Amino acid sequence: MPEKPRLQPVDEADLQEKTLASLAPYRDQDGRIYAIWATLAHHEDALRRYLVFSNHVLGKNTLPLKSRELMILRIAARARAAYEWDQHVRIARRAGLADGTILAAATGDWDGLDELDQVLLAATDSLVESQGVDDELWDRLTAHLGTEQVIDVLYTVGQYLTIATVINTLGVQVEGDLALPLPADLREGSA
Repeated sequence: MPEKPRLQPVDEADLQEKTLASLAPYRDQDGRIYAIWATLAHHEDALRRYLVFSNHVLGKNTLPLKSRELMILRIAARARAAYEWDQHVRIARRAGLADGTILAAATGDWDGLDELDQVLLAATDSLVESQGVDDELWDRLTAHLGTEQVIDVLYTVGQYLTIATVINTLGVQVEGDLALPLPADLREGSA
């Protein structure tokens, strides 16, 4: 990842009112627009459209919150997307996940996780590696999840791979210090 942004975040004063309205929920505790969204504001029309999908994946997803966050953290760790990692460590902690669980999901040490999370993380890895799942993994997914949830698995992985690509390519920088260091050693999941 670049050591500095390839695109500087757009200044809030330069944004259209309809973009500012779309970004109202995407501000930090100090009221600033998160760097990822201010960076993507270089293409305001696309950003506003993307936020609709993003809001579903992050806020209205049918997957359990903790499980979804473990999937996102696995993607961020595998993609070495520090900004995504940092934001979702913070979300995962607010959702009640302990740092040990966060790191286990990210590093591939899944033995202590429940069966559903192991299946979801195995699916995440398969989707990252081959953009699909084999029949055995499909059967495991559908044994635990309904159709809408399986589709949300696909949307979650797809969205967060997209965001990891954007973060890494545009050089979106972590805002402050990392909440938890990005794990250096990753292995294939144990599910």
